[in-house]
Amino acid sequence: MRARRGRHAAMAGTAVLAMALLTSACGDDGGKTKLTINTFGVFGYTDLYREFEASHPGVEIVETVSEYNDHHNNLVNHLAAGSGAADVEAVDEGFIAQLKAAPEQFVNLLDHGAGDREQDYPEFKWASSLSADGKTQIGLGTDVGGLAMCYRTDLFAAAGLPTDPAAVSALWPSWDDYFETGRAFTAKNTGPKFFDAGTNIYNAQVFQFDESYYATGTSNVIVGSNPKIKAAFDSTARAIADGQSAGLVAFEDEWVTAMKEGTFATITCPAWMQGYIKENAPDTAGKWNIAAIPGGSGNWGGSWLTIPAQSDHQELAYELVSFLTAPKQQIRIFTETGNFPSSLGAIKDPAVQSFTNPFFDDAPTGRIFGESAIKLAPQYQGPKHGAVRQAMEHGIQRIEQEHQAPDVAFRESVDEAERAAR
Repeated sequence: MRARRGRHAAMAGTAVLAMALLTSACGDDGGKTKLTINTFGVFGYTDLYREFEASHPGVEIVETVSEYNDHHNNLVNHLAAGSGAADVEAVDEGFIAQLKAAPEQFVNLLDHGAGDREQDYPEFKWASSLSADGKTQIGLGTDVGGLAMCYRTDLFAAAGLPTDPAAVSALWPSWDDYFETGRAFTAKNTGPKFFDAGTNIYNAQVFQFDESYYATGTSNVIVGSNPKIKAAFDSTARAIADGQSAGLVAFEDEWVTAMKEGTFATITCPAWMQGYIKENAPDTAGKWNIAAIPGGSGNWGGSWLTIPAQSDHQELAYELVSFLTAPKQQIRIFTETGNFPSSLGAIKDPAVQSFTNPFFDDAPTGRIFGESAIKLAPQYQGPKHGAVRQAMEHGIQRIEQEHQAPDVAFRESVDEAERAAR
């Protein structure tokens, strides 16, 4: 959320939910105050938790990491029930509009001094988690997800394609060019596929649109009538039919295994994806590089840390949120994990701007993602954007996993999306 996504099996999801319920129920125990935080994906906070504990004797931080959809669906359910949420909950941009529409369910961070942090953020990042009346700030921003394309230089070389980032970027100024490159790659390979999962390719296209699932500034769902959505769905379906996709479900175990084994050559790479690749496939260091995204821009993801009103440790939770999202910590997370800062000071810091990532063959990731972040024009997302996006992804997955006809898949996805938006 980083739109950071995927689905675990039902049993795994139940286990995660049970763990989340258990940890969020933990309170003060044997003189220790347990501060709970629920996240998804790779936030990279483990060392920072230990530092916070060291400066707050008697505090123990308990983190539960869940799959993207499970995390947000559980949060929505816990908020509605009035119990079960952690002291701190991460929220991705796909769900922030839905959740800030019920500001009474969250601690107003302005009451704890968060107004002093407004100048830290681009206007869109601060406003995205601010209630409609401007009186309640429900979260402080962590990162932004400027788009790029990560690729395996060894697989490109084996297919007779260039490996230099500038030359690779020149292969695909548009998505049509990207798919044409994919056809050339596929014609020369009987093993590795060109990209990992249709949902990642589809989402990257959608996140470049000025208007996607909702008419700008309204709650009017246009998912079935927006020709750009149909075009992105169809182009992804054609690439799947061409054999370019590895047919994986992003963020599930098989996807991780494929990343380790090099069975796909490109992956849509918002800044936070660097952390996924580095953590899940550490032995592939030096085999990846980063090129421009087809279309040249876009943003996928970026998150906030929020404090549900049901937290029993609101002041302490705010101290943790403020610490984790401070510019200094955002710089550190970027250099260690890859999640790109949403703080203006951190974005412009020389340590970020000059940073090169050795895991990605010393790609200048500070400059690549920094240019994107500074110019970012966020896409309007309506109140149920996250649920609508899930519905459209289900259609892509049915094409890949069940060989459903694309027209049928699109029609069923639109029906599901419109039901989810009600």
